[in-house]
Order: sequence, then structure tokens, then C-alpha cells
Amino acid sequence: MWMMKMFPAVLVLMLTLMLPLALAEPVQIWSYTDQCAAFSVSFNSDGYVGIAFGYDAELLSPDGKLIFKAPTRGIAYSSALSDSNVLLIGTEGSWVQAFSEPKKLLWEKKLREAVVSVSISPDGGTAVAGDASGYVYLFRNGELRWEKNIGKYVWSAVLYDGGVLAGSDTGIYAFKLDGTLLWKKSFDGAVRKVALLKKGIAVLVVPQDESWSELVLLSGNGSLVWKRHFNGYIRSISTDGMYIAAAGTTGNVTLLDSAGKLVYSTPLLSYANDVATFNGYTVVAYGKNAELIAPNGTVEWFESFNGTAYHVGFSPTGYFVVDYGSHEIDNCYSVIAAYSTAPTNGRVEDSKGESLTEPGYNPLVAGGILFGIALLGVLIWSQRKR
Repeated sequence: MWMMKMFPAVLVLMLTLMLPLALAEPVQIWSYTDQCAAFSVSFNSDGYVGIAFGYDAELLSPDGKLIFKAPTRGIAYSSALSDSNVLLIGTEGSWVQAFSEPKKLLWEKKLREAVVSVSISPDGGTAVAGDASGYVYLFRNGELRWEKNIGKYVWSAVLYDGGVLAGSDTGIYAFKLDGTLLWKKSFDGAVRKVALLKKGIAVLVVPQDESWSELVLLSGNGSLVWKRHFNGYIRSISTDGMYIAAAGTTGNVTLLDSAGKLVYSTPLLSYANDVATFNGYTVVAYGKNAELIAPNGTVEWFESFNGTAYHVGFSPTGYFVVDYGSHEIDNCYSVIAAYSTAPTNGRVEDSKGESLTEPGYNPLVAGGILFGIALLGVLIWSQRKR
């Protein structure tokens, strides 16, 4: 009889322990859509979103409201957003342009070829750009301070406190802010991506035939710390400063810690288009789907969309976005859908500000209820047997 009396308390305790896990399931908080393709999505530390959206530069607030939309010189291809909400755009038409509120063009410069990568300082005063001609450029308040040729194609350019890191088909180059070369390092493939960790520099190396990839960690002076080889093309890497996520055609999403130790390698149903990580959680886009992977490697959330999932990204404030849609000429559009792990009232804001009720299903809650029913049955059977 005592077991029957204790059961309600046990059930309440069990559901209480499950509650934080249930609240952690992502819920959609807003969505924004526009015509044409979103080629790049960037964030600042306050959660604002900068988008290279078709032929426009677009800035969204943390709750998905459009702050400004300004035309660009050619297709907007790359983006970076400062903490002062200066949106830096690199265009397919060889221009680098800086925009600010309200819909104001601060400055623009024409470079040699398509601007593949851009980066901007938190205050918006210093910017770097890398183009398809193999040049990297540094600007201060819109004025060109220096330019350097580092190969035939610059894939990645990153501005940091001490200078500039740039990856090209010939390797990685580190410059001071005045343009002085600090060091350079070459590999057996092109440096497709450079990302900063708290202790080191992550470098993605891919050969021209994209048959394999290497993820390399360098020290601040360019020395090799560790490297990991992948059989296949790693299309995207992401870091939150502590962990590095990698995904592509390898059939897995891989998360490594800053020491190069494997945290997990979770299988994917298809090739990945993009990946982002934050505090051990990783979101990946593949096909028409996106998944959120927990720090233990289990899939915590899965969603299918009415279009290809092209990009994903984490805001430093904790929410993440999925960019999905179509890049077909006669049906070109993109939707930026934002998700949060914080509890909401179940209502989602769309791009027009209308509220949409979103019914949800949480397998943890359902599993807990079934477990509770099963436990109750066992206790009743045990009591009747006595």
C-alpha cells in the first residue's frame, strides 16, 4: 500500500526533473522572408542579423523586424555586422559597401573581382575584404590603408585585435593592422576557411578536387598544434571559441574540442550545406532539413522545410536561424527562420508581424507520460499480487 501512496510524489518528481529538458527543445520565435537568395547571414554580439540578400543589404533586429533594406552594386555575396550595426557587404560585382541606419550608405569601394569574404571590427571603423583576384584589403573609416596579393583567390579574411588573417589558394597569411606580414604557412590544398578560437586558429584545408579535407589548428604564431584528416569534402566549419564543428560530404557532423579530441561524430542522411555550433550544441543544414545536435551527440530536434536548407547560424545571444528556400531563377526566395530554446507562449512572429499559433510535440514529455503509466501499472500489479 505504501508504494501506491508514494506513486503520486514519485511521478511529480519525475516530471519535474524532465521539465528543463522539455523546455530546451527549440521553438520558432520569428521568421522573415524576401525574394531572391540569401547568400550570407551574420550576427553581432547583441543578436542583430545582417544578410546579403539578393541585390540588397538587409538588417534585422533580434526579434526579426526589418530595420533597413538597401540596394547593393550587384549580387550581395558576403556579409559582416559590427556591434554598432554597420553592415559590411561584399558583392559579386567587385564592390565592398558599408551600410548603417537608416538605409544609409556609409562608404563603398570597387575592388578587382568578386568580394568573397569580409570582416569588420566591433566599432565598425576597420574592415577587411578578400576577393577572387587573390587580394586582401584593409580599410579604416572607408579609406583603403593597404592591399596585399596572397594568391589567385582569397577564400577567407578575418579581422581580429592583433591584425588580419587571410586564407587563399596558396595558404594562410597573418598581417599586422599596418600591413606588415607576421607569418605565412602553406598546405597541400587551399585554405577555404579561417576561424578564431580562444586558444588558436582553425584552418580548413581543401584540395582542388575536393576529395579530402583537413582541419588544422595553429597557434598564434602559426605553429602546428594538431590536424585531423577527413575522407571527403568538408563544406563548412564553425567555432564558438571552444569547440569546432565540421560537416560536408563525409556523411557525419563532427564536433572537436580545442585540443582536437573528438566529442562526437553524428551520422547525417545527406550531404551537409552548412553547420554552426554554440556551447556544445550544433545545428546543421542538409537537403530540406535541419537538425540540432546536443553536446552528447544525440539529435535533439529535427525539422523539414518547403525548400532547401542553405545556411544555419547561431547568434551570440543563444538563438539560431535556418535559411531555407529556392535559388531557382523563376522561383527565387529565402526564409530566415529563428529558433530559441527559451520557453515561449507558443506564438510565432512572421515577417509581417502576425502571430501564428504553433502546436508542438515533445518526445521527452510523451515518453515521460508513457513511463509513468507503465510504472503505475507495475505498482498496481505488484500490490494486487500481494
